[in-house]
Amino acid sequence: MEMREFIEMGEKKAGTQKQLAEYLDTRYTTLGLVKNGKKSLTTALCIKLARYIEVDELEVIAASNLIIEKDEERRKIFESCLKRSSKAASIAMIIGATALSAPSTNSFENSGSYHTSVAKQFILC
Repeated sequence: MEMREFIEMGEKKAGTQKQLAEYLDTRYTTLGLVKNGKKSLTTALCIKLARYIEVDELEVIAASNLIIEKDEERRKIFESCLKRSSKAASIAMIIGATALSAPSTNSFENSGSYHTSVAKQFILC
């Protein structure tokens, strides 16, 4: 996810960009610059925004750093943070979906091993 999307999520929750800026204790013009890819947020503001919109803090920090990072090796590190959290979300969705379609069983242990098996298969992909 891009920083613009995180800012938009925050704006939606706060009501306006100005109200989000007030919550984050920053200028709304700063949020506009971040949203347009001209500036990044400090790590502290990334964490505060992530907690406010209830997303992974590392993902917001990585997205913010990708705005200004020029070094290709460092960009790959930040991009891997985004991919890792996306993969974790995908695994959670698959486990949730398989819970709905899992074979019925009386044994909790058997049910759990089925979900673990499905998750392992996805991770190996």
